[in-house]
Order: sequence, then structure tokens, then C-alpha cells
Amino acid sequence: MTSPKKPAGRVRGRPARSPEQIADMRAHIATCALKLFLRDGYAAISMRGLAQAAGCTAMTLYQYYDSKFAILSTLWAVVFNRLFDALNHIAATEVDPRSRLQAVALGYVSYWLENREHYFLVFMSGGVSQIEVSGFVSGNESLARFDLLRSSLRATLSDEATTRDVRVKTELLLCLLNGIAHNLITIGGYPWADPEILVRQGIDGLLAA
Repeated sequence: MTSPKKPAGRVRGRPARSPEQIADMRAHIATCALKLFLRDGYAAISMRGLAQAAGCTAMTLYQYYDSKFAILSTLWAVVFNRLFDALNHIAATEVDPRSRLQAVALGYVSYWLENREHYFLVFMSGGVSQIEVSGFVSGNESLARFDLLRSSLRATLSDEATTRDVRVKTELLLCLLNGIAHNLITIGGYPWADPEILVRQGIDGLLAA
């Protein structure tokens, strides 16, 4: 007696997920990871622990993210996009170049002061290698949005400013702003001057140099 034939075209296993379902699952995993990273620290969390928090197996987790750093870098990109969405809005409200630069710079520092957990996630996550950071810096599209700082600064400089001048001053500006944010966040016991004063005087010195 011959066994009945299976219906033609039948696919074994689970049906393929739609792009929307994949995006939703990735977002769910990232949300669970964010809570764990903020609570326990990035270095203390394993992929198995992340899978348990997300309600899936480790094998399933690896279908959406190939490493723990891939999840962290996704969270970094979200933070930077939120930051620069806010800064672009600030820049659009200022017509005068110098006022725009000062407003964008203060907005950059204020974002980290108002979202300190994001600052710790991006700049102070332990267990991240320099190779991983370099890969993120060189390959993530969201970092291109830092060009807002360069363009805002360039608009305040004379036409004689060279490409090198603009690059060096932009790097100095970023060091200045990150330094202000870092000190105000991590050394809370010191009576720092108001962030607006620090940013304004820092930019005055940068432009006068």
C-alpha cells in the first residue's frame, strides 16, 4: 500500500517572517537589552541572559543580532539619532551663525545632562573593545550627522579658513562639549558654573584662537 503524497508546495517549519515582524522583534530585543544594560552594565550581561529577558532562545536571538555589541551599537545609533533630531530642530530656529553654533553646542551638552543614562550607555559602557568602537565610528551612518557641528562652526569662520582649520576646530569643539558634559555628569559634587556659561565661553575662546 502506497503512502499518501504530501500536498505540493508545502513548506516545513515556521513560515518566513515579514520585514515588519523582523523589525518589531529586533526593536523588542533592543528594548529588553537597554533595560539590562542600564541596570546591570553592558559587561555583566550575556547573550543567554538577553535571550531570557526577550522571551526567546539564544539561538533565536542570534538570528536577529550576531553579537551583543551589535545590539549595543543599535542602541547607540538610536541615541545619536534622537540627539541630532533635537539639534537640527534647534539649528532651524537660529538665523545668526554664531547664535546657531552656540545654541547647537548648548543643546548637545544639555541632551547628555538631561539623559545621563544615555551618556553612560554610549561613552561609559565597560567591556567594549577599541576595535568594536572603531568599527562603529567608521561604519555607522548616524555618525554622519555630527556634520551639523562642523557646518555650524564653518558658518562662523572667515572665508580664509582652510579645510584643516575647520577640521581641527570642529574636533576641538567636540572635545570641549564632551568634556563639559563628562565633568558635569561624573563629578557632581563640584560646584560647576552653569553649562550655558561654560559652552559660551568655550566657543568664544575657540573662535578667537
